[in-house]
Amino acid sequence: MSTWSDTELQQLFLRKTPLIDVRSPVEFAEGSIPYSVNLPIMTDEERARVGTTYKEQGQEAAIHLGHELVSGQVKEDRIQRWCQFLTEHKEAEVFCFRGGLRSQISCQWIQERGITKRPIPGGYKNLRKFFLSWLDEAPLPPLVRIGGLTGSGKTRVLIQTDSFLDLEGLANHRGSAFGPRGNQPAQITFENNIALHLLEAAGSRLVVEDESVTLGRLGLPRRFFAHLRSSPLVILEVSEEERLQNIFEDYVKDAGAVFFLTNLARIEKKLGASKTGLLANEISRAFAQGAELRWHETWIRTLLHEYYDPLYRKDLRNNQDKVVFQGSPKDVLAYFQSH
Repeated sequence: MSTWSDTELQQLFLRKTPLIDVRSPVEFAEGSIPYSVNLPIMTDEERARVGTTYKEQGQEAAIHLGHELVSGQVKEDRIQRWCQFLTEHKEAEVFCFRGGLRSQISCQWIQERGITKRPIPGGYKNLRKFFLSWLDEAPLPPLVRIGGLTGSGKTRVLIQTDSFLDLEGLANHRGSAFGPRGNQPAQITFENNIALHLLEAAGSRLVVEDESVTLGRLGLPRRFFAHLRSSPLVILEVSEEERLQNIFEDYVKDAGAVFFLTNLARIEKKLGASKTGLLANEISRAFAQGAELRWHETWIRTLLHEYYDPLYRKDLRNNQDKVVFQGSPKDVLAYFQSH
């Protein structure tokens, strides 16, 4: 089976081609490909049973069991889901882990319903290798970092630029002790989506928020992170009152005391037990009084002055030689438009 060239794979993703991933749900959860939807040929349990049979009795017995498990109405329902998706997305492609039996059988059953499809050669394994090449080998596009004190509204400015990479959005995490937004994607999925943005940039400049190497439990690819931290830095400057308002709007207004008290424990070692205890009491009192900024100003200021600002200023001292501009949100946007 011939493999697709890098140029063909680039076009596949630049066209935002919908993909059907027929691997099991657990495989999809461990790492997915951009623009793919999981329509498995076998459930996790079915795959596990087939895998055990393969090890104990060989390929022929495993294939026989697979056809037995996926038969009758079960088979009909799965074919129907594939065909419905392909009717809505005629350009869609199909793949499994290595472009082997699962995707070949899926495409055979689809073809029996009058829709001609062939599996992507090499399947998920080859697609993952393609994205890794963009992280590990391909020339990285020029980056410009947006930095600034916590609460400066960096993401708000970032998404107003012409070409940006929102790492926090991809990670579903704001990149701080109080950054969790919910479930994060798998590390592999996160990396694949970064690689996709690098591919789509086609060498053009990307504006990226200055980040540490981790966003929650996810890590930035090593080569990309080194490139990021060596890139020019634009500093966003806003008043403390604006920072308080931004933090309240982005973090506090729709949250609860439990969220902050739980995550406060993550920074107790740096704050110290005494300060952490005082902050916990202030947070509890503030949320008991209501969801208005005036009740929360004190503990937000304390957190900024005692924890976030010292960390940021220390990092800035190490990056001072990379600073190319600093100013208000309006000035920063004007800078990006003119450079």
